[in-house]
Amino acid sequence: MVRVFFLPAVVILLGFFGFVYHEPFFFASAGVIGVVKIVVDSIRNIRAKNYALDYIAFLALVVSLVAHEYLAGAVVALMFASGEALEAFAEGKATQSLRALLDRLPKNARVLHDDGTIEAQPLTQVVPGAHIMVLRNELVPLDGLLLSPKGIFNEANLTGESLPHTVSAQTFIKSGVVNVGETITLAVSGAFATSTYARIVDLVARAREDKAPFVRLSARANIPFTSIALLLATGAYFFTGGLTGALAVLVVATPCPLIIAAPVAFLGGISRAARSQIIVKRSVALEQLARAKTLFFDKTGTLTLGAPEVTEVRTFQGMTEHEALHIAAAIEFHSLHPLARAIVARYETIENHLTVATEVRETLGEGITGTVDGAVYTIAHAEDIQEQGSIVLALTSARGVHAYFIIADTIKEDARAVLCALVAKGFVLHMVTGDTYENAQKLFGSLPIQIHAGISPEEKYALIDGAKKNTETVVMIGDGLNDAPALARASVGMVFSGTENSAAIDAADVAIMGSDVASVAETLTLSRHTVRVATQSVWVGIGLSSLAMLVAFFGYIPPVTGALLQEGIDILVILNALRAAFKT
Repeated sequence: MVRVFFLPAVVILLGFFGFVYHEPFFFASAGVIGVVKIVVDSIRNIRAKNYALDYIAFLALVVSLVAHEYLAGAVVALMFASGEALEAFAEGKATQSLRALLDRLPKNARVLHDDGTIEAQPLTQVVPGAHIMVLRNELVPLDGLLLSPKGIFNEANLTGESLPHTVSAQTFIKSGVVNVGETITLAVSGAFATSTYARIVDLVARAREDKAPFVRLSARANIPFTSIALLLATGAYFFTGGLTGALAVLVVATPCPLIIAAPVAFLGGISRAARSQIIVKRSVALEQLARAKTLFFDKTGTLTLGAPEVTEVRTFQGMTEHEALHIAAAIEFHSLHPLARAIVARYETIENHLTVATEVRETLGEGITGTVDGAVYTIAHAEDIQEQGSIVLALTSARGVHAYFIIADTIKEDARAVLCALVAKGFVLHMVTGDTYENAQKLFGSLPIQIHAGISPEEKYALIDGAKKNTETVVMIGDGLNDAPALARASVGMVFSGTENSAAIDAADVAIMGSDVASVAETLTLSRHTVRVATQSVWVGIGLSSLAMLVAFFGYIPPVTGALLQEGIDILVILNALRAAFKT
């Protein structure tokens, strides 16, 4: 990060030598550096079809060199280099914060050789037909056929369905799902480039390339301001009869509020967000969020907890709910299955003393048996009981069924209130999910949100793409691999971060480190406050600069004085811009 301040440091050093040795060469060198920097940046911007260039700063530097007003040019060069460095620093800090998450993602697969040895190989080098091992809670890195007798997978990354699925040998397993059971072995089908995971990553890359350029606040203000400044500078040239008069206008007209004040405001906004565990990767995302009115939410893990939870306990034969949970938790304590964890977690909400069952036996995909208080109980799927969007486990003994545990994904505690508050503020809300419409309707049917259910990652991408044709700014909020293409295609992608969701994190512009839906509303409020402060700083600075231009036009301000006066204006607008770093 020190590199972004290298150029401003060089300009400052040259200015220092200029004052110490009274040698104009040092000031002139600083001006030349500024000219080269603007030319290089302009070429890069033109290639990106961005034509809102720093015309005034460029002219001020060139004229200062031609008119031998080297000190004024050095001041302009310092201002320009410092403004860009501040913005680069802000975005670089955000990128660093996310890099720790991305570095945890799988880059290799464990290849099992015929002689029983295991070798870690890069995913791109694993050949079709190779046998790979995937440990518990690991992301399946490549498509393949399951060789193990059974496997338990969380498919939320691909389908949005958070409840685990148990499958048998020879079932085709897509890359991107998470193994939540015991270690499994897969026979790889196809290469990494054609895998489900890779296709989604490719879709993310294509979405990035197709993103339309965004006209930023500074660019919108730059055009009218530049036009007025050029007219006054040209008039001053003829009015005063020389380059000095034109330079005086150009120096005070150099759009410091655009170059420095706006980046300072966005740096403050990014810092303010970081204190709330919200990482903004690009400052332009704050500008776009401030204009947004259309929000797309993923369901699982974004609006719901994304993990199994016991939502209901039905008891029989005189057994109470407490007794049923007491017995079930004593047995499931021995299991690492996600459904077992859900039962234990429910019991721990009502009792902190847990009895440990004995003679526990678990058969993957079939259930678990144990002895509690001298009686033998079994917990397994209740095949004869169907609950929409839920899994039903039965607690049985030799005497029959004692309880049913209804397990499902549940809506986050703050989600209902946040969604209603957003609608009240004028936002249009959509929900996209790979889950069934019935499941989504069951949780969100009473809320003011349009439901798009049963759709794939590619269909989410197309839905966002279509919405962007009807509105200027579209925001996508998600958390999983299946959201990554839509996150990348949206004007702004916001992701609830997770260590296994590399494509989602990489595709998003904003990462929320917690899980509260309220953080989405906070980010939207923060973005509007930041843009409001930046806009105020820009226009106040432009107003003061315009007043100074008029005085310089009549010859009352020499170039060096004008440069120093502009620095005074800079300080005022920067102090105002710093308000973005504090609460609204």
